Amino acid sequence: MKTHGKTKTFDCVRMKHDIQQQILREFAGLTPEEQRRKTREMIESDPVLARLWRRAEVHRPAGA
Repeated sequence: MKTHGKTKTFDCVRMKHDIQQQILREFAGLTPEEQRRKTREMIESDPVLARLWRRAEVHRPAGA
């Protein structure tokens, strides 16, 4: 892939597509509740995302 005469070594659109396909395979056949549970487990097992998730939960409005 060429961009303005330079060879592109990283294709972020392709990477995004590949990751989305992997997630679709992992979630295939799961109920919506199972998908939510799996998503939460994935977030909570990631050190960066878990910290952001906990911070967001603290600031969530009551009843939301």
